[in-house]
Amino acid sequence: MKSSTRSCKVGAGRVFALSIAAGLLAGAVLATMNLLIVNPYIEPMAELYFDLLLEEGIMDEDEFDAMLQSLYSWQVAFPLAIGPAAGALVAGAYIKIRKEAFKVALAVAGAAWLSLYVMPVLKYPYSPDALFIPEATGAYMTLFAAYSAASGLAALGSAIALARTGKKNWHIGAAGVYLAIVAGLFFAFPSLPETEIVPLSMLGAWRSASAAAMTALWFTLGIVAGVLLERKNGAGRGI
Repeated sequence: MKSSTRSCKVGAGRVFALSIAAGLLAGAVLATMNLLIVNPYIEPMAELYFDLLLEEGIMDEDEFDAMLQSLYSWQVAFPLAIGPAAGALVAGAYIKIRKEAFKVALAVAGAAWLSLYVMPVLKYPYSPDALFIPEATGAYMTLFAAYSAASGLAALGSAIALARTGKKNWHIGAAGVYLAIVAGLFFAFPSLPETEIVPLSMLGAWRSASAAAMTALWFTLGIVAGVLLERKNGAGRGI
């Protein structure tokens, strides 16, 4: 009995290790894409805000440069933090289900992408005002984080509730319940004004690049974690 328990713990540890490793790789992919396709839009946008912030006395040149460097650092640090956390999420789901590792990893990553990125960004599109105007930063980040948390909890709660019914196609019902809840959230949460400083062409290109990078994060995680967990199962069944 003790041997079985120990084996289970060791197996679960390997699941977390492999999933977190996949998360680190996915985070590195996001950080690289930020550097290559997202950051090139940051400097031109910063130039648009620089004179405005100086004229209004919101910050001086040194403060603006420090803020810009902090933003560049965040574009690397955030992916390397969120990747392992996302990997742990995949590991927890797989340990609970204990079968079809690749499908579970891809499904969890896809659900997280939808509930933690797509739905929040539909309500609160990435805002350059939030990057460069301190007052806008606080309002945007608070609402985006709250909406993401509500959307994620709605997805998790829907999945757990419908899975307990034991029905064959419970996931379809869970998706329907989630979409109904998130539609209500969309109208319940306040809206934020769109930027009037950045041209629409630049704004759209920046948001598209950011969307590609975030999508790469989640699906790299799902695919790599799924492959690693399937290979683990091939080497030794069960956890």
